[in-house]
Amino acid sequence: MIIYLHGFASSGNSDKVVQLRERFGNDKVIAPDLPFDPDEVFKLVNDLVYGFMKSREPDEKLIFVGTSLGAFYANYFGHLYDSYAVLVNPSSQPSQTLKDKLGPNRNYSTGEEFLVSIAHLDKLDHMREYVRGIYSPSLVHLFVAKDDEVIPYESMLEAFPYATVTVMEDGGHRFTDHWNLVVDRVESLLK
Repeated sequence: MIIYLHGFASSGNSDKVVQLRERFGNDKVIAPDLPFDPDEVFKLVNDLVYGFMKSREPDEKLIFVGTSLGAFYANYFGHLYDSYAVLVNPSSQPSQTLKDKLGPNRNYSTGEEFLVSIAHLDKLDHMREYVRGIYSPSLVHLFVAKDDEVIPYESMLEAFPYATVTVMEDGGHRFTDHWNLVVDRVESLLK
């Protein structure tokens, strides 16, 4: 099973998810709309994983795929469950990079308003520290674009030493033009 985790103020309904479902089937790709509150994300993803564990086939793998803030979460849950994490232009320090989002925000896809608080950022920092303590580069498959306009690609490379890395000259933060490479990597990890 593939759990796709979207970025900040986005949704699980995107062209990226469509491409994953086209390759692997609707029943093998779960792409929830994530709340912003990290505690709520933790509960939501844990519930999905426990549901998968109860009904999985003996050799069926669990893979987390995420973009931006969703890649931060994919890395966290990949390490928590000893599963592969395919990270695309990950936010490696969201407690720092989201400081300018403190206060009310609006979801780009749904228009729903949500709040970013200091407590949320502190929780993200605790999650980051947890993973730093158990970091396993063999679980991480990193995709970055040098022209990412949101997160400097050098910081992403520094945050994930010894991971399997694919660096593209272009693609921007959304990485849309190279998403097929991500889908191909997921397919290779499922084998």
